[in-house]
Amino acid sequence: MYIKQVIIEGFKSYREQIATESFSPKVNCVVGANGSGKSNFFHAIRFVLSDLFQNLRSEDRHALLHEGAGHQVLSAFVEIVFDNSDNRIPVIF
Repeated sequence: MYIKQVIIEGFKSYREQIATESFSPKVNCVVGANGSGKSNFFHAIRFVLSDLFQNLRSEDRHALLHEGAGHQVLSAFVEIVFDNSDNRIPVIF
């Protein structure tokens, strides 16, 4: 199983929705200029996969929203699509 795709909108430096191309099941590399959002990309993944953000206060949750130019963002989401073709996690319908 591996992360196949990440979709982010309204989270930190990602105001508009972005979706990655499909990741490789082997090795992937995230590159970009300083300030392009590489760290926030990985914070978004940690936001979904860890319990570090489970008990945030209201102002700490608000700090995760995009605060750049333009209209204010009122919500954010991070979606992680997994490739489970190896059936590592059994899915029952």
